[in-house]
Amino acid sequence: MDPHNTIDLENEREEFIKVYSILKNDIFNELPKIKLASNTIDYIKELLNSPTITGGKMYRGLGFLYSFNTLSNNNNNNNNNNNNNNNNNNNSETTKHEARIIGWCLEFLSFFLITDDIMDNGLTRRGELCWYRNPSPFNPTEHKVGMLAINDSVLLESFLFFILKKYFKNKSYYVDMFELFHESIFYTATGQLLDTSSYHQKRGDFTNFTFENYSQICINKSSYLMFYSQIKIAILLTEIMDNNENKQKDDDNSTCEELIKNICSNLGIYGQAQDDYFDCFGDPKVIGKTGTDIQENKCSWLVCKAITLCNNDQLNKLKKHYGIDNQNDVSIVKLIYKEINIPEHYENFENEQYNSILNEIQKLSIISSPKSEILLFLLKKLFKRSK
Repeated sequence: MDPHNTIDLENEREEFIKVYSILKNDIFNELPKIKLASNTIDYIKELLNSPTITGGKMYRGLGFLYSFNTLSNNNNNNNNNNNNNNNNNNNSETTKHEARIIGWCLEFLSFFLITDDIMDNGLTRRGELCWYRNPSPFNPTEHKVGMLAINDSVLLESFLFFILKKYFKNKSYYVDMFELFHESIFYTATGQLLDTSSYHQKRGDFTNFTFENYSQICINKSSYLMFYSQIKIAILLTEIMDNNENKQKDDDNSTCEELIKNICSNLGIYGQAQDDYFDCFGDPKVIGKTGTDIQENKCSWLVCKAITLCNNDQLNKLKKHYGIDNQNDVSIVKLIYKEINIPEHYENFENEQYNSILNEIQKLSIISSPKSEILLFLLKKLFKRSK
């Protein structure tokens, strides 16, 4: 890794957070134009100041900035090496400030978390009450936000596209970037449907609790949202994949795209399996939420693995107690997990998944060193994380 191409993420995080205040004001300044009542504007302000957007690890936004910085620096180095100083490419259209705005648009995709918490009957998110469980800004003494949060999720999605239009409608890449955001939303929504469909399955019927189905949930729900979209947008902005590589490399481009998508899919499976493990065995004070996967009859990595390990008595007991919102039943399921050494099997899976993804990244590095550097950065962020 070229030390000149690295980005100070701690310093960048501070600069990144500053941009959010600008974007909030953009939204606040727009609201009076559509003649919203003052209490409605106050409600939206409280929503935008809640941890829903800013309370997370900012993994998508900062990851995108790392990707953008890595690819644009590589472009600049190539241009210098070729004595090509013309700036008529998409990279020159995008300033660091604009890249941070796109990073926040990626963070706005967390609008999915609001409805996810409602569907999961969640208690806490990012160390605070789930948004729908908060006192209503309209009438905090008598009402919770409740089902108004469904509309709030739609509002946040609309703010994402308002920001994109405000800052990027005249960019040559605007339509392509717009479509990448819509693609991410489409895949994530289908992933959410796959994930929550287990609520309506007959309890104790583990027919669909297979690793094949689980992998598809992860790819749709997590891979696009957390990994693929940020890399594809960074590539789009820096024109690495198409215009800056000559036509003789078309086969390499196709292989590169296939490797990136496959790596992102496996990162999504890996990251979701981590979340599943934390949901069961993590400390709510550390992970910022109270786990509900067992109660909600989720097709999680843990139950899929348990089905392959249980003896008949354990499997029958698991079918009897899994998917019941009762602390005694949850405790019995967790006890079965411990009896069959799920924590040890999970640790083995984590090491195997890391090595498998690392091997794919090494293949990618032969074709594109900067892209492999980005994916290695994302992998290392995941490996052995604690929340």
